[in-house]
Amino acid sequence: MNGTRNFVYFCVFCLLWAGTTVAQTNVLDSDPLRARKLVVYDMFGGYMGPTFNGQTGTIVSDCDCEFTGGANAGFAASVMFEKLTRSSLVWGVTLGYENRSVEGKFREQEGVLQRAPSNGREYTVPITFSNTADVTLHYVTTMPYLKYSFLGPIFGRLGASFSYIFSSNLTHTKSLESTTVKFPTGETASVQIPGAENGSVELQNGPIEGLTAFQIGLSPALGAEFKISKKVFLGPVFQYTLPFTSVSSQGPFSVQAFQVFVEARVIL
Repeated sequence: MNGTRNFVYFCVFCLLWAGTTVAQTNVLDSDPLRARKLVVYDMFGGYMGPTFNGQTGTIVSDCDCEFTGGANAGFAASVMFEKLTRSSLVWGVTLGYENRSVEGKFREQEGVLQRAPSNGREYTVPITFSNTADVTLHYVTTMPYLKYSFLGPIFGRLGASFSYIFSSNLTHTKSLESTTVKFPTGETASVQIPGAENGSVELQNGPIEGLTAFQIGLSPALGAEFKISKKVFLGPVFQYTLPFTSVSSQGPFSVQAFQVFVEARVIL
């Protein structure tokens, strides 16, 4: 009888001890002063916005005309996936479309043989022409990146961009700067490019020769994210894309871009 009683006492003691241990663990887990692990979750989103493009190097057209210092605006849009880690670092990847366009110009003066209306004599007179090269590039780009948050909502991001140019075009247009010309006799007369009633003619319009379709670059960015609902984040991003490869072997030249995006992400 005493043995049975002792066994019952022992079982009750064990149950009380186990319950006390579990209770202590639960208290520790819910202690607001205890350091907690970061919650790890996935995010999906995207961004879009204008790009402000600048040319580096020299664009060379079919007539061996050289264009430098070109610039223009374009557009970019992308989807993105992010994976949080148990540190302040976030890794992610984007996949999207970019339009990078640049327009380069230069002026030239040529001596052109013209006939004076009054006496019918021919004179070589200087005429100023404007040459314009419009380059349009369409990219599909993927970019793996690392992101680090600091100063509250502010974050920095660094990615390696891998792009493929699936469409390119170079248009070279030559235009008259003035529709009149002055002869040594003092008289003036109208002038035009043969076959071009509007004063300009296309010397080239087609795909870029010697195109390097595969492009590699580096894309640092600075942005901010604001929580607008339980699962949705929205904010601006300023990104600069620096190409390491040339668009064409002729020149050569490349196109860098300063990009301004609105970025939205949602917790999956």
